[in-house]
Amino acid sequence: MEIQYGKMILHGILSAIFYLVVPLVLFYFLELYGIMTFTDTYRIAIIIFGIIGIIISMLRHAFPEDTFANRLSRFGSTVYSGIFLFYVFGGFDPGTTLGTYYIDMSFIQVLLGLKVIAWLLLGATIIRGLQYLVEAIELRKKKEYRVTVKKEFKVSTIFKVLGIIASLVILGYFGSILFSGLNLGVNLHDTFPPPTHDDGGTPGVYGDDTFFITILFDVSNGGLYAIHNVILNAEIHVVTSSDPLLLPFDTKIGGSPVPYQNTFHAFTQTLNQEINISIDTAYIEGLLTETASLLFKITFSTLYALIFINLTVSLPISWP
Repeated sequence: MEIQYGKMILHGILSAIFYLVVPLVLFYFLELYGIMTFTDTYRIAIIIFGIIGIIISMLRHAFPEDTFANRLSRFGSTVYSGIFLFYVFGGFDPGTTLGTYYIDMSFIQVLLGLKVIAWLLLGATIIRGLQYLVEAIELRKKKEYRVTVKKEFKVSTIFKVLGIIASLVILGYFGSILFSGLNLGVNLHDTFPPPTHDDGGTPGVYGDDTFFITILFDVSNGGLYAIHNVILNAEIHVVTSSDPLLLPFDTKIGGSPVPYQNTFHAFTQTLNQEINISIDTAYIEGLLTETASLLFKITFSTLYALIFINLTVSLPISWP
């Protein structure tokens, strides 16, 4: 059996682009612009996975078409590409239910659970790989395997069609997420309602006071998917103040007494939603008498299109 060295080299180069160049260049630019960071362990694992993938891909094209060795190596290469994508999308993350990707920018941090995508990609490549496995067995035994459902079909053809359908479903899923994401909108109101202050009937004595700040926002969901199990929490932190004794720097001074919970259905608009923040009694006097730079931290978690999202937005505010 003649080894096809030219094809091996060509597809080795193409595989190097898929397994190494694209991921590493993407990592570089994501880190350069401060969008995401990657650990050395993860980067080394991608390189190791990539080198193995390149070798398997070269072996896949080493043998002539319609040979047992060619089809068996195609099976191994296809399944391995699925395992590679499964790893890239967090499929092997221990201790998590959906896999994780973390994006950290100046005032926004996002945790994404993408394991459902990892499983979809792995499943599609395994189905497609079974086509090559059946073809390898057929070439080895020199016979075709067929099934009859009203008409007669080759087993390998059935797996080929299923693989194509699975790929189209995944492409449709990605397209629907992109479309839906472009039609989502969250509008945080520029101005807040006046704070609610109850002096407890004892003006000038702050130990029995209550102080609430309300944030208003609107949600427009023009996408195909509902935003399920939304949980919102808010905190207020002091960055700087005119009196560090009353409002110490880098200190949390209040938070949501009860998390905001809701579900935003597809093709709906929800207006004037409220997040209430209760100020700790020890810092009420400072807010009433001093000026400060505050940081509002809003944490948002939800399940959207089978993707887990945990988002933290930090908003700098001048007070009062």
